[in-house]
Amino acid sequence: MPANATLQDVADRAGVHRSTVALALRDSTRISATTRRRVQAIAQELGYQLNPLVAALMSTRRSGHAVKDVVLGYVTNYPTRYGWRPEHHDRPDYFPGAAQRAQDFGYKVEHFWLREPGMSPARFAAILRARSIYGLIIGRLPPGEHTLDLPWTQFSAVALGMTLQSPRLHHVTENHFEAASLAMRQCIDRGYRRIGFVFSEANDSPQVGERWLSAYAGALLRLASADRLPVCPGDPATESDFARWFTKHRPDALLVTHARPVLSWLRALGREVPRDVGLIDLAGDHPELDCAGVYCGADRIGAVAVEMLIGLLHRSEIGVPALRHEILLTGEWREGLTLPPRRDVEEQRKK
Repeated sequence: MPANATLQDVADRAGVHRSTVALALRDSTRISATTRRRVQAIAQELGYQLNPLVAALMSTRRSGHAVKDVVLGYVTNYPTRYGWRPEHHDRPDYFPGAAQRAQDFGYKVEHFWLREPGMSPARFAAILRARSIYGLIIGRLPPGEHTLDLPWTQFSAVALGMTLQSPRLHHVTENHFEAASLAMRQCIDRGYRRIGFVFSEANDSPQVGERWLSAYAGALLRLASADRLPVCPGDPATESDFARWFTKHRPDALLVTHARPVLSWLRALGREVPRDVGLIDLAGDHPELDCAGVYCGADRIGAVAVEMLIGLLHRSEIGVPALRHEILLTGEWREGLTLPPRRDVEEQRKK
């Protein structure tokens, strides 16, 4: 088997011209289905992989029209075309950061909606091949969905976040474990000891919650056994779950997955933040709340995903990887107003 098999290697083995091989690999109907299948099988046997950037150049030469930018596809699968945008939910929007970083490298990012009327995986792949688009950024999937069916062997792909569980693509996400570890260190260093954990909203990726909770549970071992509180019941918790748990265990600080509902629940209990309880927002998606928390930044994640994808394209790495790479971006601590040193809170109470 030739090392780094070329188009000519495939042509020689198949006994056809290189142009026939190129057509077969594009699944062109200009040659018979039998020839296409035979050439594709030989290419797979030899380990030949079409470089997507070369494919874009060849498309330019065939059409006679210069391509200003190599296009990367931003793929979403929400029930509505733009259901993934922030105005429809409160999850991060990775698209602007991806688009800006792609532009830095001379690429362009375009949105493709998989639920377009009449769309199928085969039609989707044909549309992208016709436009010489071979690099895909997979956006977050809608709540409850964790799989995506596409002809992956034809594309280089990187997923955003942790919603896509099958297939297991390379992906970029926040370092959720480190975020919760940092949050616990901040609480302990500021004098808080009875630190509770609340799943305050449903998360569209269960593994995120598992990483937060693992870090929290490990940090509890640094505290006296009497201060190790049970996690608030419910995933997500309800207001009544939270009220019973808070009243019984009297935490002096809270790690919450999303701050907005917990702030409302505390007000209903007549408790004030930070006078009665400190609070850390692990998701950090709403800086307008001025909560202490860990902020990663959706733009950074989108940008790094583009960098990763361009690397795959240059190396002609297509399909589902045998060994998935996970890039974890560590967030920055945002001070906010909800976690002052415990002694400062106690002094304010005395006044």
